[in-house]
Amino acid sequence: MTRNILVVDDMEMTRQHLEKILEADGHAVDTVRDGNEAWHRLRSRPYHLVVTDLRMPELSGLELLKLARKESLPIGVILLTAYGEPEDALEAMKQGADDFLTKPIDSERLSMIVKRTLERRQMIDELEQLRRQSRGVFHFQAMVSRSPRIRRVFELIERVGPTASTVLVRGETGTGKELVAQAVHAAGPRRARPFVVVNCAVLNDALLESELFGHERGAFTGADRRKVGRFEQADGGTLLLDEVADIPLPLQAKLLRVLQSDTFERLGGSETIKVDVRIVASTNRSLETEIKQGKFRQDLFYRLNVVPIDLPPLRERTEDIPLLAMHFLEKHRGPGGNPSEIATEAMRALVRYSWPGNVRELENAIKSAITLAQGPELKREDLPDPIAPRSPATRVGPVVDIDRSLKDLTEDLVTRVEREYLMQLLTLYKGNVARCARHSGLSRRSVTQKLIRHELDRKNFKQPFGPAAYED
Repeated sequence: MTRNILVVDDMEMTRQHLEKILEADGHAVDTVRDGNEAWHRLRSRPYHLVVTDLRMPELSGLELLKLARKESLPIGVILLTAYGEPEDALEAMKQGADDFLTKPIDSERLSMIVKRTLERRQMIDELEQLRRQSRGVFHFQAMVSRSPRIRRVFELIERVGPTASTVLVRGETGTGKELVAQAVHAAGPRRARPFVVVNCAVLNDALLESELFGHERGAFTGADRRKVGRFEQADGGTLLLDEVADIPLPLQAKLLRVLQSDTFERLGGSETIKVDVRIVASTNRSLETEIKQGKFRQDLFYRLNVVPIDLPPLRERTEDIPLLAMHFLEKHRGPGGNPSEIATEAMRALVRYSWPGNVRELENAIKSAITLAQGPELKREDLPDPIAPRSPATRVGPVVDIDRSLKDLTEDLVTRVEREYLMQLLTLYKGNVARCARHSGLSRRSVTQKLIRHELDRKNFKQPFGPAAYED
């Protein structure tokens, strides 16, 4: 990729020498003789890098650097000096210089430092863009995503939120099912009323029934006072039945009656209580499979599955990992705290990991890394060992679910590899389908069909970052 570089030096011979080296490396180079002219150029056209002499009449290289950083110009700055005094280098770095070179300039060293500076500045710019996007266009309620599949979830929430329809949210553990339920609640007219959650997986039969419907004093041993259940607490608002597949069959029948009539009785009571509650249910299991195994009522499934929302696992939307990582870094580091950036190697490790615990695991990993990090950058070694193994021998392989058939696992693996391959090609060629087809050896039509099958929108890959940006 051609980069625009501005060379600033009051010696014509030096300008010509630097221009020759940098153009040989494939860069587009402009040269000016003083800091004032350089500042005018920087304000009038975009540059990726400035290579400037430190000592110049009128506006010095150090003053030019201060102006660029004060205006937050997204450029790298390399300072040159014929003196090489340590105090100059220290002051330059303190003011935000990317590097410092002493004349006479060695061409190989200059090329290396320019390459390193441009790569670092590109990463800083991309992370800043991710940071802005996590607060802006890719932000919905408490969720962030640039994945087309999740964007469609956001659109569905906006449509279903204002209605009274029951919603069933399906997805693996840690994919954000409760966040979706909260978003459904917040998108509707009940937003000012209670949002109540009951985890159906952690309570035994008797406790769960009491938790849902409440009980009267004396209903069972230890019931020394009346208890108001979650249905009553959620009256006028929304009740999330988290992990609804874990509700035992006898209680499923009672729940079905409540959903049909909006009425129930407390345990040990005879008073019929009427409530107005919107139901959102969530599950990490296939309810269709549970029905076939006789563990879940089909009629209850139909009651719950009015509007299904399916959340893909994080490994199927790796384009979200950099965005989510920056979102969690901003969320947990505190205002103005450190670290404020994620190193390239750390981001590569995050993108490569399979995330069996999904978004929840990613958030916990970032929280842990923030605690261990020292300085302004979160490094690879700050990440938990399974994500960034300390040696090749400990590298984590694919997550294998032995409860599934080998055929299903193989098909799933092939699908994931094909999708990842297409994503990396789209990133490499910035969404150009024809070039992706030539690279892959497939026809353009075949590539287009695969993109549709994997729900990949080439327009999302025209941006300068994505999962493949963090691959070797």
